Amino acid sequence: MPHILTLPRTQAPALPESGCWSADKLDFLSPPYWQSRQVAEHDERYLQPIPYLVLHNAQGQIWCYQRTGGDARLNGRCSCGVGGHVDHGDENPTPPFNPELTLHRALLRELAEELGASPADLHQLQFQGLIYEGLSAVGRVHLGMLFTAQWLPHQAPQPVAGEALASLGFHDASKIANNPQFELWSRLAAQHLL
Repeated sequence: MPHILTLPRTQAPALPESGCWSADKLDFLSPPYWQSRQVAEHDERYLQPIPYLVLHNAQGQIWCYQRTGGDARLNGRCSCGVGGHVDHGDENPTPPFNPELTLHRALLRELAEELGASPADLHQLQFQGLIYEGLSAVGRVHLGMLFTAQWLPHQAPQPVAGEALASLGFHDASKIANNPQFELWSRLAAQHLL
C-alpha cells in the first residue's frame, strides 16, 4: 500500500464543521508525515491533504463529472473537482520539503491519470483555499486544497478509460452550489467561487 501525505490534526488550521475558505499559506503542511493510506483512511487523528482542481472554461462555467465506481462512499455522486491523494513520490526530491511544489506535482499527476491532460491544457493554475467537512467519515479524514484553472482545449475534458468517471460537461457554478446530487466538497467549492 503506498504512503500518502498526512497532516496531524493538531498541526492543521482551525476547521469549521464544513466550509470552503481562502488561504494563502501552506506552511502548516511542514514537516510532512507519510503514512500508509490504509491506516490514514480510518485514523481521525490525521487529515489527508487532497489537491482538488476545479476546471472552468473561458465563460467561467465549471466542468463536472459523475463517479461510476471507485470509493463506495462516493460512487454515483457528481463532482466538479479533479484530484486525489499526495503520494510520497510527489515530493520534491531535493530537500527541504516544499508544500506548494509537492501539491502541484500531485495535482498534475492526478490530472494526467484521470483526464490524460497536461499542464499545456491549463491556464492560470491557482491555489484558492481549503475545503473541509466533518459531517461524514470520509470528510473527517480529508482536507481539500482547492485549486482552479482555465481549461484551454475547445473540447471539454474526457476521463481516461477505466477511471470510473463520466463527463457531464460545463455548468454554471450556481447550478452546482446547492445541488444535492453533488458531493459536499463540490458544493462548497462552487459556493466559494461564485
